[in-house]
Amino acid sequence: MALFGLLGGDKPTEKNIDKQVQKVKERYAQPEFRRAAMDRLLEWGTPEALAGVMQRFSVVVQSPHWDEEEKRWLVDELAERGDAARQAITQYLKTQNNIAFAAKALRKLCDEQGYVQELVAALQARDPEDYRSVQAKQELVAAIGATGDTEALGAVVTFLDDHGDDVQCTAIDVVEKNHVEQGYPRLVKMITEDFHSARVVRHAAGAVSRLGLGIDPEKPLSPEVTEDFVVKDGKLALNR
Repeated sequence: MALFGLLGGDKPTEKNIDKQVQKVKERYAQPEFRRAAMDRLLEWGTPEALAGVMQRFSVVVQSPHWDEEEKRWLVDELAERGDAARQAITQYLKTQNNIAFAAKALRKLCDEQGYVQELVAALQARDPEDYRSVQAKQELVAAIGATGDTEALGAVVTFLDDHGDDVQCTAIDVVEKNHVEQGYPRLVKMITEDFHSARVVRHAAGAVSRLGLGIDPEKPLSPEVTEDFVVKDGKLALNR
């Protein structure tokens, strides 16, 4: 062990951190193997090491039980490391794609206002046209929706026009559930456009109907809408 230390194997060099990160991300290894690597990175505690240990959130291992268990454990460990962990988490939220557990760790490190601000900043760091970060955008939109923060909810409206159908549908759900009125005009317009997928158009139509939003009878509805809905008294109603 002394020789290992003398050779620099126990120091947080870039090479050693990379080795531990690869172990953390090993899907088919025993839990103890990944845990030892996470322990080492957490012990080092440098910004690079903390960024590395969070790569555990980016992979799904073979055992669903241990995948959940390890990620929850890491959330709690990060929550004990204060500002250093917070900085690593906020950077992760802005750049990585699997952010749900990182957001849980952040929630333990921030007050409500700080948590919401970081979620919005992470969402706004992504472009609606970016197809590579669809999962992260969907998870961030859902997380912002769960806060119910009136000001933060406005950031979700832009993502009604996201590249990904899943993001659009989640944004529609958030606008409907939280009654984000600034998103209502966009919802109404979506059901008259022909460049959304059928799934998105139907999702928007359902929200418009349930919210009782006014419809311009002079504007033709998308074919996917007219399959299930009609305009009655200036509003969208199920065609029964």
